Amino acid sequence: MKKLSAIIFLGAALLVNSATLNLAKAQSTSSESAVVTITEYSDYQCPACAYYHSFVKKLKEDLGDKIEFDQRFFPLSNHRYGAISARAAQAARNQGKFIEMHNLLFENQQEWANSANPTSYFLDYARKLGLDIEQFKEDLNSGETQRIVMESRQEGIRRGVRATPTFFIEGEKVRRLPRTYEQFKELVLTYINENS
Repeated sequence: MKKLSAIIFLGAALLVNSATLNLAKAQSTSSESAVVTITEYSDYQCPACAYYHSFVKKLKEDLGDKIEFDQRFFPLSNHRYGAISARAAQAARNQGKFIEMHNLLFENQQEWANSANPTSYFLDYARKLGLDIEQFKEDLNSGETQRIVMESRQEGIRRGVRATPTFFIEGEKVRRLPRTYEQFKELVLTYINENS
């Protein structure tokens, strides 16, 4: 009986780990030929994250398949809409539109972050993306979506994330954020050259 319990527990643990890996993969812009992986922990209500969002998009444009981005949720407790905006991104991911919602949330941050009710904005973005609205609403408020967002945050805490955005390049935490796009690109190119 103990052996059977141990097997069931092990199977459940593998299933949970597999779900976590799928979450990470589903939120990345992956490429078979990627030389460098950049993981970012961010909060959609964070102005600094919105600032670096343009760097991330431009890096992907300039360096293409040489880099893979892995976006992680890290809602800050001092941002009242940090968690719900992350849940909106996750709800869109469930319908295959994560990166599109991710972009809309950062590009329209001023709009929804200063509103009395950001949910109406998130629903508008979901409509623009052609999502099933009822499914989006259900996922936005589900316990499973909340769990995924909080697990991502807990993972960040374990990795030493204390503020947003926090970047890891090839698993190494970027200690001092580059101030300009050129500095960021130069840093990434250093890793690409080392790994090529």
